[in-house]
Amino acid sequence: MTKEDQSELDVAIVGGGVSGVYSAMRLMGSKRTENSPLPQGKLNVCVFEQSNRIGGRLLSLQPPGVPNTRVEVGGMRYTSEHKHVIGLVGLFGLTPVPFPVSKPQNIAYLRNTRLRMQDLDDASKLPYNLMEDESSKTTLSKGFTVVAAERLLRTMTGKNIDLATVNWLDIARTVEFEGNNIGDLPLRYLMQREISHEAYNFAVDSSGYDSILYTWNGADGFPWNLADFGKSITYSRLAEGYQEVPLKCASGFEAAEGKIHKEHRLVSFDTTRMADGSTGVELTLQHGDDLIVRKARNLVLAMPRRALELLVPTGSVMAPDNKSVRNLMEAVTPIPLFKLALCYSYAWWETLPPVKVLGSDGKPVMAKITEGESVTDLPVRQLYYWDKDPETGKAVVLIYDDGLALSYWAGLRSQEVTFKGEGGDAPGDGLPAWSDFPAPKRMVDEVHRQIMEMHGVTEMPEIPAPYAASYQDWGDDPYGGGANFWRVGVRSHEVSRDIVQPVKNTPVFICGESYSHAQGWVEGALATAEDMLQHHLGLMPPTWESQD
Repeated sequence: MTKEDQSELDVAIVGGGVSGVYSAMRLMGSKRTENSPLPQGKLNVCVFEQSNRIGGRLLSLQPPGVPNTRVEVGGMRYTSEHKHVIGLVGLFGLTPVPFPVSKPQNIAYLRNTRLRMQDLDDASKLPYNLMEDESSKTTLSKGFTVVAAERLLRTMTGKNIDLATVNWLDIARTVEFEGNNIGDLPLRYLMQREISHEAYNFAVDSSGYDSILYTWNGADGFPWNLADFGKSITYSRLAEGYQEVPLKCASGFEAAEGKIHKEHRLVSFDTTRMADGSTGVELTLQHGDDLIVRKARNLVLAMPRRALELLVPTGSVMAPDNKSVRNLMEAVTPIPLFKLALCYSYAWWETLPPVKVLGSDGKPVMAKITEGESVTDLPVRQLYYWDKDPETGKAVVLIYDDGLALSYWAGLRSQEVTFKGEGGDAPGDGLPAWSDFPAPKRMVDEVHRQIMEMHGVTEMPEIPAPYAASYQDWGDDPYGGGANFWRVGVRSHEVSRDIVQPVKNTPVFICGESYSHAQGWVEGALATAEDMLQHHLGLMPPTWESQD
């Protein structure tokens, strides 16, 4: 049955992820410039979300038996450079928690060799056949992405350039590599022209990621991977869970009498004439068995590439023959990834023998594994020691897997048997239940086996199997991936500018992480939303963040 709501919206927002509900909150509570295309006064804004929850690719779960934490099965952290996120954390009074990554005593299990993170700058311990000029402690401490970037810039310009200040956009525009713009060449190709294949493999293996060094073009891949270089970057997570950011945005929007409609999937849209004769947009949404038609003066698509592709290809914007819009949409590659959280009856990794490391005062101390990340070239790739309950000692770890290694897990995921561990109710306040995201049993068993191998405890039967597991594959529709990276051959600064309003003089706008310059980060989603809100819809900058 088709139902038509005759009331006209000022703005319809499709997508209840962070960019969508943030935009909604800003529209209801921010001053507008005199040149804003929006009417002055209170706006009529609605958010339409396909699923039954708010948060998109932010998903915070309360592990059973570890109630003092929220494990992030979606986006998990932000940096000290992320001004949009930090502004919202302050605005909402949320609690930052330090997020350590590389701890010297943690595991790096590479090529069947069990190292500690502190060993990764000692070539004599590495199972890689590095070239002589790649084997010094200085070179290894820099990392091979830095080394490749320095050498590439020297090759292109004939001089040494400070990576902390280099403008990669200017480099791409003014200097070529063997007659080519580096935006037209794969990052991996450029790196392997400057470092050995063994050095490249070591960089990939020890990073824990499969996608970040092979998906990009050079003009976008180098600055993204070097974003932390030369800066005192720190990482944080939120005690309340990262999903609390979009939930707070949604609450603020609803408090201002905005409306959120869950389980409303956008089917298609097209331009239409509004009651006053102006051009607006007509949306067709599916809610259960009903098709609902709504009209809006402006449409915001806060959606990743794959979700856009799932819309019926019709209308003045999405029609297949509109090649310019299709080219903009396809300028990024969705990056499949999954996260798997496992709960253990105690933090058995803390019982492993300590190793000698240098303390913060530079003096040797004995340290156990308690937090941070361990990596391996096994398909499990990355493990984060997330948290433990101070009373019961129960603990949770988080597995993060992307890119090439996913092919290993695909067949295990397809097994119909679900891991029958402890469940868990929703903690309330809009956060979903742990048991809503069950994990495949064979995958849980294999991940546990690989974790045992990483830590060298395979022959220790006292190490318990996990008692609970939760899993989310972000490659599933409508997400298509956990992040989106710029493709080879695109001019990302042009695409990111043009896709915000893909058809000139048509009130349809696109925002979100996919087409940002902080891809894979909440900061990118918020930055594109601010671009749209300020430069297209005429909102004044937010009052809660620094404007420098």
